[in-house]
Amino acid sequence: MFRNYLKIAWRNLAKHKLFSFINIGGLAVGMAVSFMLLLYVYNEFTFDKQNEKGDRIYMLFRNQPSESEIQTSNSMPVQVAGAIKKDFPEIEKAARTNYPNDNLVNYNGKTLKVKMLSADPELLDIFTYQFVKGNKQKVFDDVASVILTESGAKSIFGNDEAMGKTFKLNKNRMVKVTGIIKDIPENASLRFNMLGSWKLLEAEQEWVKNSGWGNYSFKTYALVKPGADIKKLNAKMSGLIAKNDVYNKENKLFLFPFERIHLYAKFENGVNTGGDIEYIRLFMFLAIGILLIACINFMNLSTARSENRAREVGVRKVVGARRISLIKQFMGESLLMAVISFVFALVIITLLLPYFNGIIQKNLTVPYNAPNFWVVGLGITVITGIIAGSYPALFLSAFKPVRVLKGFIKDGKTSLRPRQVLVIIQFAFATCLILSTILIYNQINYIKNRPAGYDKDGLVELSQEGTLYEKFEEFRRDAIASRAIIEGSATSGTITTDGSSSWGVKWPGQLPGEDKIPIDQLVTTYHFTKTFGVKILKGRDFDRANPSDSLAIMMNESAVKMMRLKEPLGQIINWQGQPRTVVAVIKDFIWGAPGAPIKPLIVGYMKEWNGTATMRLNPALSVSSSLAKLEAVYKTYNPEYPFEYKFVDERYNDKFRTEQLLGTLANSFTILAIVISCLGLFGLASFSAEQRRKEIGIRKVLGASIGSLWFNLSKEFIQLVLIAFFIGAAFSWYFMNEWLSNYTYHTQISVWVFIITILISLAVTITTVSWQAIKAAVTNPVKSLRSE
Repeated sequence: MFRNYLKIAWRNLAKHKLFSFINIGGLAVGMAVSFMLLLYVYNEFTFDKQNEKGDRIYMLFRNQPSESEIQTSNSMPVQVAGAIKKDFPEIEKAARTNYPNDNLVNYNGKTLKVKMLSADPELLDIFTYQFVKGNKQKVFDDVASVILTESGAKSIFGNDEAMGKTFKLNKNRMVKVTGIIKDIPENASLRFNMLGSWKLLEAEQEWVKNSGWGNYSFKTYALVKPGADIKKLNAKMSGLIAKNDVYNKENKLFLFPFERIHLYAKFENGVNTGGDIEYIRLFMFLAIGILLIACINFMNLSTARSENRAREVGVRKVVGARRISLIKQFMGESLLMAVISFVFALVIITLLLPYFNGIIQKNLTVPYNAPNFWVVGLGITVITGIIAGSYPALFLSAFKPVRVLKGFIKDGKTSLRPRQVLVIIQFAFATCLILSTILIYNQINYIKNRPAGYDKDGLVELSQEGTLYEKFEEFRRDAIASRAIIEGSATSGTITTDGSSSWGVKWPGQLPGEDKIPIDQLVTTYHFTKTFGVKILKGRDFDRANPSDSLAIMMNESAVKMMRLKEPLGQIINWQGQPRTVVAVIKDFIWGAPGAPIKPLIVGYMKEWNGTATMRLNPALSVSSSLAKLEAVYKTYNPEYPFEYKFVDERYNDKFRTEQLLGTLANSFTILAIVISCLGLFGLASFSAEQRRKEIGIRKVLGASIGSLWFNLSKEFIQLVLIAFFIGAAFSWYFMNEWLSNYTYHTQISVWVFIITILISLAVTITTVSWQAIKAAVTNPVKSLRSE
């Protein structure tokens, strides 16, 4: 019997090739896109899950009261790791790390940059690293030892043996390779190609060894003992920083699960409120929604051919077939089509995955060798086949043999109603996507067009390393003389990302407790405003002609407002432990998130902190010509270092990466949802025309025009789309309003967005339905009435 059903199913597919292609193709595309989204979701849910003791790994965070809220950060003083190991027996291991950064490596005259992390040896006991060579327990016995990943070893030594080899690190120290580990997975947050000991970092950078409790420049990881009560432990360690840092008595320390950081890193007023998990849930919703509308499309197209299968059902029932056997047959056909769609979906995934990876900036692969992939994939396929085939199977198997063999199937209005509901669901989903896409792009453009407060075009950043640290002014003068640049400035960090703040700042008229407020800080020397194009509202930039400027600061408008300084110029502000004179008030510029309020900022003079050199390229030359001249000057100062630079405007645009990713995906899925919905609408229009062919014939005999017949057939679908629009618009308005509320500066949901959406929906509907409506309207009425 099964073999017979299979033959019938295959013959039906072969007989109606166009229908089969549209039906299988629509389902395959829906499945392919859903599977790619689920691959991404799986990758995100397995982020940082590679560690054997992952459920016991925690990262140290702290809550610090600010001007009007509690700020949460994972930056720690260097002493915290040792203190928690000593004071709290629940802590099994603790390790300090710096922030991974590029270090210069020189081997046999070959120089390159390698991403290096410095950490306590306990890090190897906390996290799981697979050693290919070397002894984990002895790998850091010598201070001048490093561990390389396999790719890190290959980048330095090529195909030569790396174990035991030595190379020069940062021009001044020979280090030995004492361990090789497998590459860190891409879905791990703590990634590096070279790992050095904490003692090596202290030997390289003296300030680290002398760092006090007030320097929050490091990270701390902890491995708790099995069965530890984290809630009680957090309560005990809460006041650890307050005991040791006089300026941060209100800092509250706490442990946060390391495995949750990637998706739940958002804190508001000291409380964890989610994070990227919100986008993952959105992608899951998209995956399920697209698969659902593909199933609905399958249902509508299958039932649109009801008349072609009606006599088959009637004959089978007359010869004794029960309804359950017919349901099994039609469900079997649906499952067969679902399996074929699954095969085509795998082909589509193979073709589109590189493009999808480019959008999401990941390197996802289909795990063909993993049994779980096939179990889940085939499981989803079977569920899809059952969902997609359920309604057609129930609908077709319910035909009465006497009626269908006489040519009567069902009352048109009764049989259309379920399909109308399905089309409403499809277009409500499509409406949500259209509205959301428009609003996302509006928000991106809104925050992109918000004035940055400085001229980011034509700026390039260089790492201030090698001789550039001591000889920056000479380098700047030579670069200007070569016509490569017109100005340059050295700062403590990039102007595109906030990353440093200070507390203990004191000013005239300060209220009790305000010295605990963290204030953003950016350190520089000279030429700051001219290089970046920051507008000075009052006063002047730091000037070499004024030696007293070594104890001067500039403040932005927000800082002046927060400190309530009516005449800020000349005021004495205690910053970084010294009295400083305010020499300028600069206009607010965007340093943090573009959609967030601009925070108070102090731009202070301090040569020792500089680490980033920013150059304004000569606008009279092409970018490539300016960079070539700049590289020539750079090589005279740092011949061993590779000339590496970053464009400030590109780094600024990185701020919008999440929104742009969301916009691109929403745009792609909107088009896909519209196409699949149109196929479903096409099926319903075909079914409607088939059900009403005699009515249309009679109307034509009575003199109805093609236009009136077209309108009569199209209006019901326009009504369906209008109903779907109001449902979809309500859902979209609610969820997009919630999303926009995450931004202090955001676009408004205006009426024209809804007008554009309804016009797009109506245009798509009329275009889709018109072909079937006109085809039915121009059909010779004799063909439909000859049996009457």
